[in-house]
Amino acid sequence: MGFFEDRSKDAYDRAAHAVQNGTASREQREMNAKAAKTAGSMGNKARAAEQGRLKSERDSSRW
Repeated sequence: MGFFEDRSKDAYDRAAHAVQNGTASREQREMNAKAAKTAGSMGNKARAAEQGRLKSERDSSRW
């Protein structure tokens, strides 16, 4: 990543999906692990990705 790392919601979403798919870079795994420690929908999504139960964007409008 560059000088300023992307920490947007979209970046965390991409990281969660990459973790779920097994294609995450080290930075994405770290981002997802950090998000998994938080409360709320971002934390829920990160934990779901780690457990392999993250729903795709078209399957759920909740995320």
